Amino acid sequence: MKLGHTLSAGIALAVAFAAPSIAQAAAVSYFGNNPTANGGVVLQDPSVALSLDPVRQRNNFLSSLTTSQTEAFNMAPISALGTLNDLFSNGSGISLTTGGGQAGVNGEVRRTNGSPWHGRFNTTGDPVAAPLSGTTSTSGWFETNRSSVSIDFLNSVSAFGTFLTDVGDFEGALKVEVFGASGLLYSSDLILAGARNGNGGLAFFGYTNTTQFNRVLFSITQPSGIPTDEFDFIGLDGFITGTLRSPGPGGTIPEPTSLALVGLSLALLGSVSRRRNRT
Repeated sequence: MKLGHTLSAGIALAVAFAAPSIAQAAAVSYFGNNPTANGGVVLQDPSVALSLDPVRQRNNFLSSLTTSQTEAFNMAPISALGTLNDLFSNGSGISLTTGGGQAGVNGEVRRTNGSPWHGRFNTTGDPVAAPLSGTTSTSGWFETNRSSVSIDFLNSVSAFGTFLTDVGDFEGALKVEVFGASGLLYSSDLILAGARNGNGGLAFFGYTNTTQFNRVLFSITQPSGIPTDEFDFIGLDGFITGTLRSPGPGGTIPEPTSLALVGLSLALLGSVSRRRNRT
């Protein structure tokens, strides 16, 4: 093989290794769903698949951040909320809005007050080895039976995560979409219709992207044929935002192997140039 052909092959190989690393690292999603959690936030055995372990997925999400802040909804019950503004109470400009579905029930911040609340539960202070039948926590969470929950960021962010409780126990469906300045960045059907979760199920969804985003939308599809006053509720708790590690799971820097291949290609290019100058 001629040197020129070798050089072309080397550059092609370097690009082939480097390009996927760059593209695949830009956005990362984390989702785990434990339909048998029974109102507890408990880390599963490492042998359990990540898709069934929301706590481990939450931990993996946190490991991609250098700094983070959490909204735990530790406040007194408030009824018929339209929008919760500035959730982190630090001027962050993060708001939560519910819409659609049953008229007159926008959403509520709830507290257990020593007793379970129909499957939704507090996820703060985990791991909590407290099943639904025996929880005594007085911390809060947000819950709704409306058809959409929108989390909007006045200042765009690179990371967002939350626990979801009691999702799909009425055989409903749950979809998530992430929007940035350029439009839709990510979409996924987290819970499919008919995939009945147990009462007090626990899930976690997290998303990071080097392309910043300003809105996360959860769409709740209720099962057909039931009265609107029997729509299923879901709970949300432990909202997390933070700063991405660099180059971390959201980084855009090629892996060392890719960099080495690029360097080798450049070295071959220099060798060809020197040989041509001598002839």
